[in-house]
Amino acid sequence: MKKNLVIGLTGGIACGKNTVAEMFQSFSAYVIDADLIAHQLLKDDPSVKQEIVTTFGESILGYEGEIDRGKLGGMVFGRPDLLWALNEIVHPPVVETMSAEIERHRRSDEHAAIVINVPLLIEANLTYMVDSVVLVYADEDVQIRRLAQRGLSMADAQKRIRSQMPFSEKAPFADFIIYNSGHRSDTAEQVKQVWEALVGKRCGRDL
Repeated sequence: MKKNLVIGLTGGIACGKNTVAEMFQSFSAYVIDADLIAHQLLKDDPSVKQEIVTTFGESILGYEGEIDRGKLGGMVFGRPDLLWALNEIVHPPVVETMSAEIERHRRSDEHAAIVINVPLLIEANLTYMVDSVVLVYADEDVQIRRLAQRGLSMADAQKRIRSQMPFSEKAPFADFIIYNSGHRSDTAEQVKQVWEALVGKRCGRDL
């Protein structure tokens, strides 16, 4: 593999991005998770927390004064103006942290494959950060079932799904699409094929 390969992994809510990220990780890829970075910022960065509370009010706080992500999510999903305001606060430090993590992995292993798992990779115009885009897709009924397992009502699940960019608009940006509505083994086989295609392309040969 020549130099670092940076793979952008994205997809709608409950499509299985984390599952696919774990599968890439099993092939020795380093995974950087934008959601985990964002959650950590909400906990550990006082300036980010304060700006969110100032923008959305203290009703989003939990009993111990922490930001309740469930309350915040319930407020912004279905409200493009509020979601935009939240992203304006959170995205810059998340992107800065991701960029630093990419550079750290590059310094430690110049041949490493790096996966950045970013739900809004396309919507936030972050495709410039990656060499290839892998889009994970699941049927809406599958998404709703998975969200129900997380405790969301059907109405809330549908609201969250439909607040996001439709798959049909994301697909043209993707170099690879992984369909994740079926068995895990089917998804694993697709991930393997994508990995081999990307590594083969990077090495200048077919696998």
